Amino acid sequence: MVRNIFIFDQNKCVGCHACVVACMNENGFQSPNQWRNILQSQDFHFPNLPLFYLSLACNHCEDAPCLKNCPALAYSRDEKTGAIIHHPEKCIGCKYCTWACPYDAPTFNAKIGVIEKCTFCNHRIEENLKPACANQCPVGALDFVNLEFSREESIESSPVPVNVGSSIKINKLRKENGPEMDLNLFTDQTEQIKHEPKKKITAHEEWPLIIFTILSALLVSIYAAELTNSFTFSYKITYLFFGVLSAMLSMLHLGKKNRAWRSVTNIRSSWLSREIVLFSLFFTGVFCDFFIYDIPNFIISFIGILFLFAIDMIYRLAHWRWPIRIHSAQTLLIGITFYALFVNWFELFAGIIIFKTILYIYRKIKYKNPQWIISTLRITFALAGLVLLYFEQSIYYIIATVLIGEIRDRIEFYNELTVPDPKFELSIT
Repeated sequence: MVRNIFIFDQNKCVGCHACVVACMNENGFQSPNQWRNILQSQDFHFPNLPLFYLSLACNHCEDAPCLKNCPALAYSRDEKTGAIIHHPEKCIGCKYCTWACPYDAPTFNAKIGVIEKCTFCNHRIEENLKPACANQCPVGALDFVNLEFSREESIESSPVPVNVGSSIKINKLRKENGPEMDLNLFTDQTEQIKHEPKKKITAHEEWPLIIFTILSALLVSIYAAELTNSFTFSYKITYLFFGVLSAMLSMLHLGKKNRAWRSVTNIRSSWLSREIVLFSLFFTGVFCDFFIYDIPNFIISFIGILFLFAIDMIYRLAHWRWPIRIHSAQTLLIGITFYALFVNWFELFAGIIIFKTILYIYRKIKYKNPQWIISTLRITFALAGLVLLYFEQSIYYIIATVLIGEIRDRIEFYNELTVPDPKFELSIT
């Protein structure tokens, strides 16, 4: 397929940042993060380690993850040039595209509450000019051409191992290991630079989502438990209060909260849009059932289950660092755990607790997580809930015990998530 692509030669780049400056001159000052970045293999310039660079911006992919996953339809494609264009007037600032993009191209501007990114210098391409970054590279390391570039070539050339049809062809280093030399003088210094780049997703930054997902699992399981004769919940106002609270928590990380309504506009391809739609349907159904019209409980419960499933699907784009594609802290499993507890179904509760504990231990062994004290406490809380239920102790003690363990596991879930990131890939190289 013939298309517009960047060509970057790692053998020529000297890290001068001329492409970055050219981008700023052409598109205006970019704050707090520039649209094009120069990544380097090591920050300290020690001569015993190879030093090479990677100039990277938006690669305007064929299957652009930002465009596909944006819940607000704030991205579009220029079919003539192939550029992926971001529309700030539609952006809600949810930052989900920063998780989805494997090249770290969209950047969040906290001052204005929206995403910004490289435009491919679309206005220049339309006039048959090269993008400013490629036009101003003094050593010819970055170029821009229109040529036949197959999907297989894009996968092989991509700086991150993903199949999205990126529009960048990279001429890799001819000498990947750099020159050979005596390393003895630099042993101490090289030990100091063994670090990973800052992760995009951490429990510390995503604490509202931790509370939101736990609350969602609790609220769905409580409502579903009322389908049985063994559980009755009469605190309707309290229930709706926590529903509103969870909705407010889910909006905390939006840069443009007044545009939250746009988050449902991409239900066709964005799991985030689907989650929000299902959340709205579930709590609208609950409200109607409580105060207006008696809707069959199983219909609302089924929507709630789909809602929890959608939450889990939001994180499918991550690089899972655990060995299997299921985590003990997934929202749907948390919901099943509390459902079994509320209806006093000991066999189901025992089965799900044992299943989640096995998943947890297996992940820790494979992942080689050194936090054994925390891990032991997590397992203890899970098994303690099982023992308390078996001996028919107070339901409140059991809920508190299980809840502490689930929150701890959900924190680990966010801390263990990684999304495609060129800085991380370069650090591995």
